[in-house]
Amino acid sequence: MRTFIVLTSLLAAGAAQADWKPRITSDNYIATVSVGGASQSFTENRNANGPLLGVAAQMRAIQPTLGYKLSDVLGRKVAENGATFLGGTLSGDPTIALRPAASGITAMALSGLSYQMRNKYSGKQWGVINYSCVNTLTLNNIAITAQYGTANGAMPPENVGLTADVDSATDCDSNLSWILPVIGNLIVKDVQGEINSEIRDGVKAALAQVKDQLFFQRDANWLTGLNRLIPRGTAVTLPDGSTFPIGNYVQDNLQYLLSNSQMTVRLGRGAQTEPHYGNDWPTHNSFSGDIVAIDISSPGATFSVKLHEIARVEWKWQCSIRDPNRICPEP
Repeated sequence: MRTFIVLTSLLAAGAAQADWKPRITSDNYIATVSVGGASQSFTENRNANGPLLGVAAQMRAIQPTLGYKLSDVLGRKVAENGATFLGGTLSGDPTIALRPAASGITAMALSGLSYQMRNKYSGKQWGVINYSCVNTLTLNNIAITAQYGTANGAMPPENVGLTADVDSATDCDSNLSWILPVIGNLIVKDVQGEINSEIRDGVKAALAQVKDQLFFQRDANWLTGLNRLIPRGTAVTLPDGSTFPIGNYVQDNLQYLLSNSQMTVRLGRGAQTEPHYGNDWPTHNSFSGDIVAIDISSPGATFSVKLHEIARVEWKWQCSIRDPNRICPEP
């Protein structure tokens, strides 16, 4: 009897660790344009490899590009000062505001992001004192500004700026943090205004993705990202029964909109499928989220467009996602 009780307990413990992995069965993009109190949507299946998939891929690449650029530049700066770069993470959902600043010039401002990196310092001081420390540097409330010409999208690097609220903490295996190199001060100095050319170029490249892929860069069909989200022929039936040909309006007035509009671009992550931990059956079969939402206000028209993703899944049981070698009975 004792053997049976022990075995039953072990099986129960194993089952308690069971997890569920989602397998995507359908993935759809929905573009919705709203104007004058009315809206119109169209849906595209991801497998169709259509225009919305292209816009989604481009928008999703913006934040990783900025994170990679910051880690690349700051990681090399850390190495130059005798430390080991342990990695950096960019988090948050960015918002980009675009405002006409002067004739033919638009100002960009990006907000909503934070960046954290970890660096390791180790060595010997005076030949007798060994130390090993990890420094965590956090840049909160990152604000990036730039300007570009509305005629061709040219963005002078000298007009790119970056500021942040900087916090630095060091954890050592002793109380010897005072002997660390002054790498933290060097980075803080750069972030607070004395940005070197490498950081400026990296930030510029990430911001350029937003303006180019939405408003300037054209695909094989000579369409920008905005044109793909609101294709020619798209029409919205207004509350009074009239029809506004918003697709034709955008296509025929893109240069006017770029020069005269206030715009807000909010980047999201789309449908983020995640595993379900625990042996209870998952209660939902879909994940959803916005990829990009754009508000445009000009003297000629005010409208918005949103790209949303819905992924439907089926659940597959796995004993332990964190420990794939674990063996346990299916619940």
